[in-house]
Amino acid sequence: MSLIHDAKYFAKEGILDKARKYEFPNPLAVEIFLWDCELAAQFQKVCNDIVLRGGAAAQLHLPLEKQRGSIDIDIGAPLNQDEMINVVGKVRESVGESVEFKLHRPKKPVPKLPLMTYYAKMPTVLDLGRRKELEVKIDIMLERLDLPTVLLENVQTFAVDVKRMRCQTVGTLIGDKLLTLAKGSVGMEIESDYPKQVYDIDALLESAEISGQAVSEMAISVKTLTELEAGYRNIKITPNEALRDVITTMDEHSLVDTSGGNPGIKKNIEGFQQFFVNQGQRSPLYGWSSKSLRIKFLTTLIGEHIENRLSKNDVAKTIAQSKAIALRLDEISGRAVIELRKRLLDLAEAKIPYFKEMKGKPLDRVFWQIVTPRNLKDVESLI
Repeated sequence: MSLIHDAKYFAKEGILDKARKYEFPNPLAVEIFLWDCELAAQFQKVCNDIVLRGGAAAQLHLPLEKQRGSIDIDIGAPLNQDEMINVVGKVRESVGESVEFKLHRPKKPVPKLPLMTYYAKMPTVLDLGRRKELEVKIDIMLERLDLPTVLLENVQTFAVDVKRMRCQTVGTLIGDKLLTLAKGSVGMEIESDYPKQVYDIDALLESAEISGQAVSEMAISVKTLTELEAGYRNIKITPNEALRDVITTMDEHSLVDTSGGNPGIKKNIEGFQQFFVNQGQRSPLYGWSSKSLRIKFLTTLIGEHIENRLSKNDVAKTIAQSKAIALRLDEISGRAVIELRKRLLDLAEAKIPYFKEMKGKPLDRVFWQIVTPRNLKDVESLI
């Protein structure tokens, strides 16, 4: 086996040590993400035009403490099927016979969708009872997207120090991931996958400095991918219509900490956090409501930018302003919390679902519930 990353990372003790250090109760999360990074690097070694997308790419932009596990990789490749089969063959030769690649043939393929899916199986070094193998799903989009990318080098992750990886930029990733939440149009059909998209967008927003350039990349990503996804699905939809679907999805998810919360959403969040998220980053349900509302706020801003009502720099400034306010809320304590919560709720521009329950919520949760681009300055004046 010709590995790109040091063999020490693949040893049992190394994986167990990483799992303990970064608080992943199930070391399998570490081992699978290690293989995600190794396989993505192998594909890029064979073909320089391949770009890492999706959740695995997002983790490379995040600080160590916020990185999560992933059991699959998404890559973009401007190749046809025969060329991609040739690339997979070369990767197979490089990693050796211990890794098996199997092409997945869906029962009901989408005719226009230029997607190939492989499952890579390799032996696990962990003692997992009857389980002797790992499986990594590899989704390959055979499309030249012409979206902004960045070459990252020497990135430390909870599983491996990634030597070199071409992946989407923060702005491109956020725009791409926003559309996965456009339920009912261009979004993902498997709702159990929604929490990982919410987690990634929120973590990128919180950790990265969102510049005007990043905002521009978000808008480009949304516009480009909406057109592509609509074409694959034979539907007509504008970027802003897709973003309105995202807002509707986030409205539903924001109720997860209320008596009206969807039990299915709660179950999906619990399942996601149990395996993919380290113990230090696991959030209570009100934290997930805040994440959903932050994404709703961002989606509104991107929509206004696409419609030329806000410049990219205005959007970046508004995002920075809202993040700064949220941080200041953490410093407020005692009776001041009760008074400020009441004043924040008075600024709400629309009827708040389950309003009575807001009276016991943390300030951060209430802030993201009521904030809009229009009342942000009024909110700031209260704090």
